[in-house]
Amino acid sequence: MFPAKYPVEQSDPPYPPRETLPTMYDLPSEDPEESGLPDEFHDLQPQLLSATFRLQDYVSDQIFTGTDLNLYYDVRHPLWHKRPDWFAVIGVPRSMSNGICA
Repeated sequence: MFPAKYPVEQSDPPYPPRETLPTMYDLPSEDPEESGLPDEFHDLQPQLLSATFRLQDYVSDQIFTGTDLNLYYDVRHPLWHKRPDWFAVIGVPRSMSNGICA
């Protein structure tokens, strides 16, 4: 299923995820002609996650989910960012989680 490097036996302390988890290019695609993800479900999967993501300790206006948005993580380096397929921000007012600060 995965290339020979997967699965990786864990050590103590564990290897970092970057060394043990497959990338999108290691995973099979729905299309045999494609080298890896994304596939036709790329847009549907984050929608399903957002529609079903519920946490008992947080009201809905304290949860923000996003899809394919750049997350900038160092104000000194404005080009440094990650663009996850899906993410959640919890425990903050929605007006702060979507970049609007009052």
